[in-house]
Amino acid sequence: MKIIGLTGGSGTGKGTVAARMRTLGAGWVDADAVYRTLCAQDTAMLAALDAAFGGVLDAHGALDRPKLAQVVFADPAKLAELTAITRPYIRAASLEALHAQADRPIVLYDAPTLFEAGVDDLCAQVVGVLADTETRVRRVMARDGLTEQAARARIDAQPDDGFYRARCDYIVQNDGDLAALWQQTDALYTILSKGEGI
Repeated sequence: MKIIGLTGGSGTGKGTVAARMRTLGAGWVDADAVYRTLCAQDTAMLAALDAAFGGVLDAHGALDRPKLAQVVFADPAKLAELTAITRPYIRAASLEALHAQADRPIVLYDAPTLFEAGVDDLCAQVVGVLADTETRVRRVMARDGLTEQAARARIDAQPDDGFYRARCDYIVQNDGDLAALWQQTDALYTILSKGEGI
């Protein structure tokens, strides 16, 4: 099994690339889903968050994510503390999920903030999915029901293409139609699963 990082900004089509590779035989772990599961079930992490931020659990003992967001996003120091607390839990749970699919030739680790979270070191190689800004804006508006202004604000807050081009081993450029994307994705899957380089 080879762990392949998959990253990119909102509206680039990262999920579509992941879905296509899964049909070709790749395993898949979604870092955001791992975090959501931890927020609902990991009592040790929840206790640490409650101790650090106070009163952020709901009546059932699960994390009240909107309440926590209000606390941490208003204060960069608290956001850094949140990251320091959650990162080891996310890393351990992600590794467990990745190794549970060891029968696959490659397992995608789908993480929008792969580099920022420092988990690119888990990956043999990293694929970045990019698309031009106007395409991304249209996709985010359609997918999330956002206004154009809100979609642009979200995209502007994320790293630019240069960030991914400087750090990723492979780039999938997703500005065309689905057939073009699948052609790129299929060719890349063949390379990744055989361990060859471009």
